Amino acid sequence: MSKIQAQGVHHITFVGSNREATIDFYQGVLGMPLVMEQPNLDVPEETHLYFDTGDGRLITFFVRPTRVNDPAPNPEGIGNLHHLALTVSHATYTQVAQRLNERGIWNTGNIDRGF
Repeated sequence: MSKIQAQGVHHITFVGSNREATIDFYQGVLGMPLVMEQPNLDVPEETHLYFDTGDGRLITFFVRPTRVNDPAPNPEGIGNLHHLALTVSHATYTQVAQRLNERGIWNTGNIDRGF
């Protein structure tokens, strides 16, 4: 079998909580503009939110009004997300860290991963 020749990742979709909490965090805290919103084409009772990560790539979320926003991490299940790492300037990092701290959102802070 030959190797696929992907040109990049168009988007990755997460299961989010509700619309308001998801927009507040990704647009309000991280500064990622909401660029599109539509029904989830597979599950009509969900909404599909699209956020621009700043370089034309997207992260998206399936959200429902009935989902409670739970900040507790849940990285242990098969297919669950452990973390999402973004490349940002020092100024952007400082700005986002300040926003997280102002809202009392726990975070690990700067960790040197060696790359």
